[in-house]
Amino acid sequence: MMVEGFPVETARLLKAVRPRAVRGAVPPVVTGITFDSRRVNPGDLFVAVPGFKTDGARFIPEALARGAVGVVVRTGVPVQAPFVVEVDDPRAALADLSAAFYAHPSCSLRVVGVTGTDGKTTTCHLIGRLLRAAGCRVAVLTTVYVALDDDVRPTPFGHTTPEAPELQAWLAGAVRAGAAYAVIEVSSHALALDRVRGVEFDVAVFTNLTPEHLDFHGTFEAYRAAKGRLFEGLGSGTKPFPKFGVVNADDPNAGYFRRVCPVPVIDYGLDRPGAAVSGRLLGLGPGGSRFEVRLPDGRRYEVATRLPGRFNVYNWLAAVGAVYALGLNLEFLPDAAPGIGPVTGRLTEVEAGQPFRVVVDFAHTPAALEAVLETLRGQGPRRVAVVVGHAGGRDPNNRPRLAEVAGRLADFVVITMDDPYDEDPAAIAAAMASALEAAGRRRDRDFQVVLDRREAIRRALAWAGPGDLVLVAGRGHEQFIPVGGRRLPFDDAAVVRELLAAGQSPG
Repeated sequence: MMVEGFPVETARLLKAVRPRAVRGAVPPVVTGITFDSRRVNPGDLFVAVPGFKTDGARFIPEALARGAVGVVVRTGVPVQAPFVVEVDDPRAALADLSAAFYAHPSCSLRVVGVTGTDGKTTTCHLIGRLLRAAGCRVAVLTTVYVALDDDVRPTPFGHTTPEAPELQAWLAGAVRAGAAYAVIEVSSHALALDRVRGVEFDVAVFTNLTPEHLDFHGTFEAYRAAKGRLFEGLGSGTKPFPKFGVVNADDPNAGYFRRVCPVPVIDYGLDRPGAAVSGRLLGLGPGGSRFEVRLPDGRRYEVATRLPGRFNVYNWLAAVGAVYALGLNLEFLPDAAPGIGPVTGRLTEVEAGQPFRVVVDFAHTPAALEAVLETLRGQGPRRVAVVVGHAGGRDPNNRPRLAEVAGRLADFVVITMDDPYDEDPAAIAAAMASALEAAGRRRDRDFQVVLDRREAIRRALAWAGPGDLVLVAGRGHEQFIPVGGRRLPFDDAAVVRELLAAGQSPG
């Protein structure tokens, strides 16, 4: 759905970045914007973005050799090129150039951005499905998939929210395909790194906030501030529609997001009559949930959903708030909700005739793991086992927290490898094992450490008996494990099916 490059007048692009200096012969047109020298095509403008490990300026010779007509660099960086643009902030320039190159496609769409620690993907999914149920043309971009209307495909992007050139190309493709709405999952990294700069949002949704990505942001306050930028941006733009923030009133950080939001806020909550969108639980079960939702105009609807768990009711309330903010009539909600299924890798049941349940889920933060385990515990299994790990390069403080949650809510824990990247998976597992032992859990009896993820899953399946439940947590939909620069194929659900078919459980 992404639009390919096409010639754009260089003079028009220069107006978007307000350069400090322009040197050399200005090419009449540019045929693409990129920051990756390996992806330069003849006619492209290369933006040398300073990175965390290296500076993009190092790759200017490669970009020129591949046919770049010019480069954008930070002011003062010495460079030899036929056309040089100096700017104060190359990353901001990358976003501004990308938006200008694709003619600001977000201005032709009603755009919803969803941010928070957990629940972003499912909330985007629900908003997109509700808009389709209302008869709207909609494009959706999430960690798991991209969609145009009912055409759903695995995401081609390497990040939850892609870099600005890819994001703007995707939005331009949505416009060209006839979409009227776009729903975007917005990560804190994307906000801090200006990936969504140049996207004019109409609605910003906040799901919840717990400590995460502190390895990148440094402090919880900086992490929260990054999320807040999505809301702060609602105060500017050119579109004629009213803009809204949609905020989880039950989250302790709700007040912060209300304060930084310069437009009206629609808050939502459970058993909170004062919330604009107020939910009341009517029933929770393994097959889904029932709840009543009251809208700001006083209308009430009873909703039955196939998505189980209290946390998914919150995702529903956020989605309802967003669709209401867009001005749609929600009379269709009770009829549409039962037909909307979960996202792949979110509480995905694996059924192969075994006498116990197996669930695969993306839960990889302490709060998400706690919510999922509490939901599954509430469904009445005899015993619960969880396979869990923690990704390398992420906030190490979450490792003991994950272990504490697993040890408290599961009867048996298998600590294993989960996307180690360049970190030693044994060291990650040792930190989690120490936390379990400190909590009084005994190795071998209450938990095991098995770094081989396939073997870890096999151990959990072998432990399970009739009426038990095994949760394989942390990776959900993901198809590869990144280890030391390699990407090893691994699909949790597929591995579970293979092991069950091979009789790796007592059956």
